[in-house]
Amino acid sequence: MLRCKESVLVTLLALGYASSYVPQHGVTFRPVPTITATRQHHNHHHLRTNNLCRQPSQQQQKQQQIVNNIARNLIVRKSATSDNDEVVASLAKAAGDGDALQALFKKQCDSDGLMTRDTLSTVPAIMDLLSTGDLLVKELDEMWKSAPKFPDVEASVERIDVDSFIQIYRDIDDIFEDEGGEGTDASASKNGLAQASADDGSNAIEESDVEAKDEQELELTFKTICDDAALLSKAALKEWNEIKDLIGDGMLGEDEFDKLWECTTKYPGSSDQLDVEGFLSFNVELDDLFVFDDDDTTNIGGVSKDAAGQENNGAEATKKLFYGEDLPPGVIFSELADGKSLVGMAELKRWGDLQVMFSDGELLPSEFQDMYDKVPKAPGTSDKMNEDGFVQLYEAIDGLFENDEDEARRSAALKADLLGYVYNMNSNKDVMPCGLESVESEMQTVLELVATLETEPCNIVTSSGGEISQKDIVGDWELLYTTSATMKFNKGLSGLVPPGGKFGGLTQKLTATKYLADVEYIEQIDAGPSSFEVRVTGDWELKNSASLFTGTRSVALSVEPDKVAYGLTTTKGDHWKSLGPMNLLSFSYLDEDIRIMRGTTALDNVFIFKKIQ
Repeated sequence: MLRCKESVLVTLLALGYASSYVPQHGVTFRPVPTITATRQHHNHHHLRTNNLCRQPSQQQQKQQQIVNNIARNLIVRKSATSDNDEVVASLAKAAGDGDALQALFKKQCDSDGLMTRDTLSTVPAIMDLLSTGDLLVKELDEMWKSAPKFPDVEASVERIDVDSFIQIYRDIDDIFEDEGGEGTDASASKNGLAQASADDGSNAIEESDVEAKDEQELELTFKTICDDAALLSKAALKEWNEIKDLIGDGMLGEDEFDKLWECTTKYPGSSDQLDVEGFLSFNVELDDLFVFDDDDTTNIGGVSKDAAGQENNGAEATKKLFYGEDLPPGVIFSELADGKSLVGMAELKRWGDLQVMFSDGELLPSEFQDMYDKVPKAPGTSDKMNEDGFVQLYEAIDGLFENDEDEARRSAALKADLLGYVYNMNSNKDVMPCGLESVESEMQTVLELVATLETEPCNIVTSSGGEISQKDIVGDWELLYTTSATMKFNKGLSGLVPPGGKFGGLTQKLTATKYLADVEYIEQIDAGPSSFEVRVTGDWELKNSASLFTGTRSVALSVEPDKVAYGLTTTKGDHWKSLGPMNLLSFSYLDEDIRIMRGTTALDNVFIFKKIQ
């Protein structure tokens, strides 16, 4: 249990810090902050009930008893009244006394009336909070970083004046909340003092104000765990103390964490990082896992019990995301439905499969809203569905994916037709592979199949809007077919096929690091016992350009040959003319294992590559 603000301030006053102090360099004093009691810091969002909080250690209880005794002694000196309400009022009045904090600063500062970061951490109240873990070192570091420093270019370390010292006290105060004198109540009870247990609602805070404060605290927390680009990875989020505690206490499962991460919208342009808005959204979904039904359960001695008096471990009292996967829609409806057997937008938020569709971009919110609006609502309601309406919604969503499956099957069939036709030509051992001896009708068939495949949704070139990166194409690629007249004339890439020999195939190897992008062509020349390989090495890069024929954006693979090596011979490759047709080619089709390139000046100049797995 954390100590109340009255106890902390009484500690300061009891130490005798009561004289005023104004440093020579002069400041304007802000209202004096108070350090309040219970660590809010977002923990309360994820606890199923406050009574499930960790119990204080014996050492903490002993410290609390000492502080309470000091508080009672001070009250006796101030007033003869022992009523607990007057205790709180008296201490609250003391919290507004700026002399105490000024004197505390004077006690700890240096001869210049300034204070370093190391000295700040030795201030008794702050040091005590740090030692018990109620205040984290990284939190104090963040407050120090935010506080204005005294302008002193000759100083070797940063220092603050009393004004910034008071600001840091306010920042510490912001991460705590008052528990209403919980600790002093217990102590007073032991001494026969009356306890005020009635709540007249005078201290109630508007829900919107609470939410705004929670959001501010989460934003501050985000700054302490994000990277330099203000983004947060899954691994870093999992290391956040809040998540580690929930998982360690068995209140959040690893699978639940993974599902929440999948459902949270990622930073635009990233598939695995959150910005501050995504972090806030994640916490909203996390809160939804811990919905506690006050009507059905009570809490006695820290143990949740249902209406029948049976113990409930809290996990059973929460509503979590439900994943129906392959279950019938009627079963999913029964799991999501409210007490009136109806499902609305609030209940649909618990449908895990739907949230995954949103996060993966498989279903747009606008598409879903249109479907939801068209589904008949239950009699007597305007925004709730009965089971029949839910089944209609389910089938409408399922229909979208059936269309996607149809498109995928069609694309796969077209791709199989193209590869089958090319493999059939290459299987003829009496002709050179890769279409170097194909006839006009065969080339025309290949061009028609390629043109059709290029329009399919599976084409990364079109689906990505031309956004192709190095990682999309690095690897080893085997040339399956080409319509290149130059390669047909030279009977291969290099033109080094000897009389009686034959082109045996071509592999293109693309590698890339952060600074280098290398290409290597390996051409096989079959010449019986004298067979050999030709290796062409060089550099490559991706270039954005506009098509000469359509004016649309295109991405080209630019290759600069450096050396040509065969046998014991190595020569410069930049003047090797037969390599020209493959030095600049545009992407026309790309998927996980097929790449089709076209000439930038002759669209009928086609190269079909298959990735070697």
